[in-house]
Amino acid sequence: MDEQLKQLIESIRKHPDGSRERRKAMQRLLIKLQQLPGLLKSSHPGYPDALNKTWEWVSQNICTTFEQRTPSIKDSLLKWINGYLKWRIQDLYYQQTWEYISLDVPVGNDETRTTLVDYLSETGLNIPRLSGLDGYIENLQQQKQERLGLAIEAYIIKDPKKRLQNCYLRTNSECDCHLLSQRIFLKEPPDTFEEIARELNMKREQVTNHWYGRCKPLLQEIVQDLKIPENEDL
Repeated sequence: MDEQLKQLIESIRKHPDGSRERRKAMQRLLIKLQQLPGLLKSSHPGYPDALNKTWEWVSQNICTTFEQRTPSIKDSLLKWINGYLKWRIQDLYYQQTWEYISLDVPVGNDETRTTLVDYLSETGLNIPRLSGLDGYIENLQQQKQERLGLAIEAYIIKDPKKRLQNCYLRTNSECDCHLLSQRIFLKEPPDTFEEIARELNMKREQVTNHWYGRCKPLLQEIVQDLKIPENEDL
């Protein structure tokens, strides 16, 4: 399979973007990739959507960001694809708006300590609206997001382990994830890809491919590693 995959990738790269030959080679490559053993799976009902997004990303980035880093091109492709697919699967769970919270969880300080169940109407659970509980959950989620945002901002500024700085384009070491994260996430208003590319004397596509292909997945990985302190007042 390695030789077939290699030939297909070479065929894609040698034909101009948008050409019929390139589209045919891409289609054959995607068919082969879908047959790779070891492709990440998920029981989430939205998995097909995550998989489709992954194949779209592969089509857009196979010529610019994929590098063979193992003797087997099949293994390199699998690791590259799974690295992106992993985050698309996790996105499915992040998008769920409801969190299962025990009604016995304590709320308030020591003097006014109560539980979530006290927010419910005396008529029971079959009521049109649970405004008190809904309000608490919304407030809880909002505060958690605010704490997460501050933690991400602090990490981007300090980049303590230089994970962002060390993730850069081989063709231009100035285009690293630390720079892009500051220009896109921390600057207000954020710089556009065109502005960044112009300053770095690069093509816009190179910057966007690096951002979406490597920087955003790296930031998502960093977010997973961050320890966000819980609000002691809740």
